[in-house]
Amino acid sequence: MLVLSLLRRRAEEDSTELRPWMSEAEFGQLLAVVHALAPRRVLEWGAGGSTATLLREVDEIEHYLSVEHDADWAQRVREQVGDPRLELHWQAPDEAPAPWPKAERAFKEAEKAWHMACEARPEIMRSYIELPRRLERSPYDLVLVDGRARVFCIEEGFALLRPGGVLVVHDAQREVYRPTLERLGRRPASLRWLEGWTQGQICLLRKPIPSAAGG
Repeated sequence: MLVLSLLRRRAEEDSTELRPWMSEAEFGQLLAVVHALAPRRVLEWGAGGSTATLLREVDEIEHYLSVEHDADWAQRVREQVGDPRLELHWQAPDEAPAPWPKAERAFKEAEKAWHMACEARPEIMRSYIELPRRLERSPYDLVLVDGRARVFCIEEGFALLRPGGVLVVHDAQREVYRPTLERLGRRPASLRWLEGWTQGQICLLRKPIPSAAGG
């Protein structure tokens, strides 16, 4: 079974409540965007505190599909989020990482290397990336990308988004995501990098609405 790397990174969360893995300001930005959009259908890669909070705060959501790669973390979210609007799927990596080192420094280095490999080689997480498409629930009003293989989930999520819908990427300051975001964000799509972040920047990518002339 995959080591609970997400639990390590979310150690501040206690055993009774899931909280967003964002600063208060960052989650406030996300919540403002979601309230303004009032999405009915939401897709998310990377379950957690944001899943629980958005379902609690946004009444307009009718269906929330979340994909998580870590089995134990998915089970924790499933146990704590009883909202019937949530459809949560666990999808393991197609290529599991090598056994993790026990020493903390070596573990962090190995974990970082695996995360970067997931951003470079889609075959590592292909089933995870493609699961929403296979489920045939699209189009979505809102897509949240906050899990593994984000470069490829950005591309896939944008394809599954309805015209006028919004894709949100957390930790968007990471340079590895920028080429994909900027390519997809060329006009007539709109790309916005939100400022005032301390933990992870939020980027918004809006899918264009075709003109009446089909342009």
